[in-house]
Amino acid sequence: MSTWSIYHEPHGEFVTCQRPIVITTKVTAGAVAHFKGILHIKEGAVWVNTEAELNGYGDSSGQYYEFNVAEYCRNYFKEEESFYAQQWCNSFSDMVEREFKLKIYPVEYDASGNLDPQPADFEYSREFKVVPVNTMARESTSSINDNIRLDKYVLNGNNSSSVPIGSSSTNRLLSNMPDYNTMDISQGFFFFQNFLLDEVAGRDAVLELTNSSGTMETLTATSFASGYHYVHLHPQTIDFILSLVAGVPVNFLLDGAGNLTSSTLKAQYKFVDSTTGAFIRSSPMGRYTLVDGMNCKSKTFIFRNMRGGFDFFTATGEHDVSVDIQGSEFDRHTDFSRGLTDFDLKRGQHNITNLWGSRKEMNTIFTQPVSTEYATWLEELIVSPQVWVVEDIKDYQGNKNLLFYNTKGLVAINILKGSYKLHNTEKGRHFIEFKYTLSENTTTQKM
Repeated sequence: MSTWSIYHEPHGEFVTCQRPIVITTKVTAGAVAHFKGILHIKEGAVWVNTEAELNGYGDSSGQYYEFNVAEYCRNYFKEEESFYAQQWCNSFSDMVEREFKLKIYPVEYDASGNLDPQPADFEYSREFKVVPVNTMARESTSSINDNIRLDKYVLNGNNSSSVPIGSSSTNRLLSNMPDYNTMDISQGFFFFQNFLLDEVAGRDAVLELTNSSGTMETLTATSFASGYHYVHLHPQTIDFILSLVAGVPVNFLLDGAGNLTSSTLKAQYKFVDSTTGAFIRSSPMGRYTLVDGMNCKSKTFIFRNMRGGFDFFTATGEHDVSVDIQGSEFDRHTDFSRGLTDFDLKRGQHNITNLWGSRKEMNTIFTQPVSTEYATWLEELIVSPQVWVVEDIKDYQGNKNLLFYNTKGLVAINILKGSYKLHNTEKGRHFIEFKYTLSENTTTQKM
């Protein structure tokens, strides 16, 4: 019988599945062939066995055994209906963050020298939240300047990390979106500010919203649990929530007729002492430009960014559409039998039949001039695994159970990576060109 314990837990409450998530055991007595782990996931308030099993193997000393669970956790993010249906009152956090723990037990030798596949003793790792954040070699994500820990992406607390928490100024949102990115509010309700939050006892969160006139409104969020969160940025949503809290209509970003009255929006969380209200920390401030229609040809894209959250970009400029039609043809003869009563009367009959026809719509975007900062950020749009374009949905009825609904919806697209071109000018302005097709090609008639 061996004696062992978990030596290294996951390196934070929040960890990224784009980097190794290593859990280590240490054997202090006895002989162990290897360790086995079974991944468990939290569904609501219940822990569920995923049935995913992995082995942890040791070093040459036979004392330390390691599991890397990152590749296993990466498969459990969900597609949430509330994200697609503009249900602002429901969460789609399972698209960005899932919570796991690992059940670990040793595989030992019995008295006969055979392997005992599952002895009675086991331990659970601590619970850890997994997010699909990409970190880069040229950045620091913790106070010791590594790019493994996600400490700087976790607001309020220290991410249960083994290194000291940094100042508020080091915190980051789940986005590299430049300040004052344009939000066209006529394009549905798919605009979010994304962040990770570590719950700390004795602290409350206060969301401060500022319009272009300098007027500030605050919303208190006392029961923020640790996890992925997002702020709905659409002015109609914000004004409605402010009105609910105040008990009277609040026209903060829109007038009574629903017309936009502010050209900008600033959103920032501040964390204060629950008893005294004294300021402790703050999140980064998000700054956005508000417009109601672009007054020119435009296309709004929603995409999964490199930090795992969701960004938006409205491209103005040239937008060309072409159609590629392919298929096979079968050449056959009409009926020429003199014995048929309808001989030579099928004047409209097809001799050549189209088989397996397919129609692929190709869209080309040539953007308005953008800055170097924008051009760098938009590379995330080009390589994103999940991109949508906001379109009018024909005969869309909307969800009558929601306060807000319109004719806008998300249409999934695939960007052709080889089509990306960056055109530079001498004045540091850039034009971006790329092509995309619909993820679901337009169907064609079949025989």
